[in-house]
Amino acid sequence: MMSHTNNSQAKLQNIIEQLAQLRVLPILVTDDVDQAIRCVTTLAQHGLPAVEITLRTPNAMQVLREVVRACPDVTVGAGTILTPAQLDAVKETGAAFGISPGITPVLAKAAAESDLPYFPGVGSASDLMLALEHGFSVVKLFPSDIVGSTKMAKALGGPFPDVRFCLTGGVTVETTPALLQQSNVLCVGGSWMCPANLIQAGDWDAIGKLASAAAAAAKA
Repeated sequence: MMSHTNNSQAKLQNIIEQLAQLRVLPILVTDDVDQAIRCVTTLAQHGLPAVEITLRTPNAMQVLREVVRACPDVTVGAGTILTPAQLDAVKETGAAFGISPGITPVLAKAAAESDLPYFPGVGSASDLMLALEHGFSVVKLFPSDIVGSTKMAKALGGPFPDVRFCLTGGVTVETTPALLQQSNVLCVGGSWMCPANLIQAGDWDAIGKLASAAAAAAKA
């Protein structure tokens, strides 16, 4: 029987491999279950079968739970996890992974003890050292456009050669190919392929085109 630690590592490695293959992770912000399901389905149909649903809206946990249930072929994760209680709630939804915009000792400890694949956010070398102390070597660099994007990733690659980054914050379809050329960048994340105005308008054709362009940029 696989131990808790080995099982956790296997689940985490599986998510990392998926992100390494896709290279682009859509970030979805919506409080409407039906719109979320339709959007995630559209993204998957156009080459992006993984998504981060943020916890920035009052109904986010229900949205997350329903999308996980309705889209079993999509790797659905949760973003904007700020507390251990949110981490536990995310796990109960059946989400495949969790992401935070930053890192705290309390949250890092809780995440290290959970078997939910988790990626803390970092914005400095000190943040990264805290992440590594808790066993996290794949992290979210946020906000990447402010902390220096690939410049920061490249600089941190010197003292931390085994760390890989997911860049989010200010990423666009135009900047994606150059960002992904940095050797220690695992993937980029953004909401440009599923903007709120198109979701609210139900313009799934437009979202599909943006998703296809994002998937193509990941391979450029």
